[in-house]
Amino acid sequence: MAQVANSPVVFPDRDAITTSFVQANNWGGSDRSTGAQWLKIEFHYQVKPTVGDYEDEIQFNIWVEGRDMLDPTGEPGKGVAVGLTGSVSYVNVIKGRDMYGVVYLHPSTLGRYNGGGGQSDFEKKFNIHVEATVGGQYMDSIDRNKEQDNAWYKQLKAIPGLLYIQNQSPFITTDPDRYPALKLPKSS
Repeated sequence: MAQVANSPVVFPDRDAITTSFVQANNWGGSDRSTGAQWLKIEFHYQVKPTVGDYEDEIQFNIWVEGRDMLDPTGEPGKGVAVGLTGSVSYVNVIKGRDMYGVVYLHPSTLGRYNGGGGQSDFEKKFNIHVEATVGGQYMDSIDRNKEQDNAWYKQLKAIPGLLYIQNQSPFITTDPDRYPALKLPKSS
């Protein structure tokens, strides 16, 4: 999918998705830490609001490719291709060339869906797709691995709710000024 003309959200750098493995702080002081690392998925974008200096809300939908080796419908040794999905919405996003968003993948989820390889192997094997929407309308998208066709993520068995946003993770206070304000859920 191509970028929408006059889109207020643009992925200017085709290498804008970066991944790294990060260790959660042991805030409680317990000795139960396993040393397992979370997968941090960060994406770089630009904001050019159509009116004023702020975009009211931008939603980013993310697909992380993986393999479920435990799915009984999968081929032995190959499993089933899955898409770990989630989204993050930012509000009152100021105009800027160097804007960033972030989501995290829990260590046990990474272990379950890495296709039997290790953490470092995950980066080589699997793709990530990030799609920006404003007001529910598609604006632009980017893939980390460019070899695959544009709709690769639509062919995966979707497993929603496995990507964490900052306030759902141990990284809630990490780089608070690097990312825009999160959209909070509506109160009941």
